Amino acid sequence: MQQYAEYRRTVHEALWIWADLYHRGQLDDGERLGRPPVLASKFASNGILIPPNDDEVTAIRAAIPESQRHRWFRSLSSSQALTQSVFGAIGALDRLDALQGVLAECGRPAFFDDHRDWSLVLEHDVRGLDEPRPTSVDVLLRGPHGRVAVECKFTEQEFGVCSRPRLRPRDAAYAEQYCDGSYRAQRERHERCALTEIGVRYWEHLPHLFDWSADRDHVPCPFGEVYQLARNALAAVISSEGEFEPTGGHALVVYDARNPEFRNDGKAASQWQAAVKASRVPGLLRRLSWQCLVPAIARAPELAYLVEGMERKYGLKPDG
Repeated sequence: MQQYAEYRRTVHEALWIWADLYHRGQLDDGERLGRPPVLASKFASNGILIPPNDDEVTAIRAAIPESQRHRWFRSLSSSQALTQSVFGAIGALDRLDALQGVLAECGRPAFFDDHRDWSLVLEHDVRGLDEPRPTSVDVLLRGPHGRVAVECKFTEQEFGVCSRPRLRPRDAAYAEQYCDGSYRAQRERHERCALTEIGVRYWEHLPHLFDWSADRDHVPCPFGEVYQLARNALAAVISSEGEFEPTGGHALVVYDARNPEFRNDGKAASQWQAAVKASRVPGLLRRLSWQCLVPAIARAPELAYLVEGMERKYGLKPDG
């Protein structure tokens, strides 16, 4: 926790310097100590890094509709605003070629070998899994040989976990969906998973991707702690019609290499290692740091403003 606290303090210091330079009169009335700068509601869009040329600003800001902004989007530490700044600009400026040939930590392509005929969309809702609330992928890349579901992290400490064990008696879904964290029939349900009971199709496909049998009990449930990672893997291989299409699809995590939770025995690192260890598909899960992505972005001269902003605002600069 000490390392994470120091990391977060370093990030916040850089963000406050940035805020003092570029967001005077635009912040909320919250305390300065112990938290990042937060924009007032009417200035929320100003958290996105934009080019000096106004031609592409509208397209970058429209890459994520206001209705799809996360709760903490107005914070200058928002990973969603960082994602929109980077991938929104790559899409708006038609520079998918900058992602071509970038290698993930495993040595495989982080994105693709050839950018031609690939498209990019932010906050893509996954259809085909019959979820009450569809999985939303930060960035989805579609191409002739598959899909890449990108999850972007910044100061987060962990990946999302299954919420059913966290349901409380006051929650509307508690009686029907509460789970004790094990994959076994509970509370008069017929299915081992509370989500399967209500028609969600995760466990129809998970055994194809991970070494988890759907027809026997697991204590604890192996899906619960790697929930977000596994759902992103599903997003990469399930069509909008719900068909399983494993060829060429993979999930990619982009993270801050300085964040101690993504290193060694950090919470996010432990979740990552558990998911990779259980994966049955080589290269299904891949990782790339923002620091390793910066040199690729720098290949595009029109993205020079973005490279500068990533370093000055977020402290994200190339390794070494």
